[in-house]
Amino acid sequence: MATAPALDTQARVILALALREVHTLYGGKSLGYLWAIIQAAFGVAVFWAVRYFAHAAAPHGMTVLTYLVAGFGVWYIISQTLSKCMAAVDGNRALLTFPQVTPLDIMLARCLVVTATQTVSMAIILGCGAIFGYTVAVSSVGLLIVCILLAALLGLGLGALLGSLAVYLPALQQVVPMIMRILFFASGIFYSVSAFSHRVGDFLMLNPIMQLIELVRMALANGYVSLYADFWYVVQVTLGLLCLGLLLERYVRRRVTQ
Repeated sequence: MATAPALDTQARVILALALREVHTLYGGKSLGYLWAIIQAAFGVAVFWAVRYFAHAAAPHGMTVLTYLVAGFGVWYIISQTLSKCMAAVDGNRALLTFPQVTPLDIMLARCLVVTATQTVSMAIILGCGAIFGYTVAVSSVGLLIVCILLAALLGLGLGALLGSLAVYLPALQQVVPMIMRILFFASGIFYSVSAFSHRVGDFLMLNPIMQLIELVRMALANGYVSLYADFWYVVQVTLGLLCLGLLLERYVRRRVTQ
């Protein structure tokens, strides 16, 4: 019972930080929150155009729209959560003077905002596609929800882990974006792992981001079962990185708040 007021206070803090994050990101823009949807749609549209002019149909019986939304949706949730969590402390040092606010609260708020924004954006894009006659099917709502949650937790775990390590290795702030650029092309966002041999496919699927993208495509395509996707591998990697990230964040918290 004694922990209930403390949990309520932390929940209020995280909600307030999330609302502040939304206002900071979109409050000063003329298009407001709509800008987030435009950014997500632009990424999908560019690669949709490339596949269209190359006459490349989406595999697994999916429409190109659904195929790309699955890839970009997972990628945006993970990559944006990671980058925003790594920058959480440097961009909010003034807030950390309040005893109720911790670096983890800021990370959780940013993770919540990114996940909600990208989920809504991708749902709107798919909805618009359905209006214009593109087939949009969800074969497993449960799997889709779990994958979105896993993507958020993976981004949070990586952000907390790398952000904490960056306290001792500042060069990570420059190295991580370069690695993420490589992973953008190595995570199957706009291609399928089934296009490669089993040896190459097994190697690529060591990447949990690619695993999640394949799982989301399974959730959005009727009858498609990936030969490479391993749900429990993603769960184990995500929970392992999350635990390491939270432990290290707790270890360096005193140093970053001084």
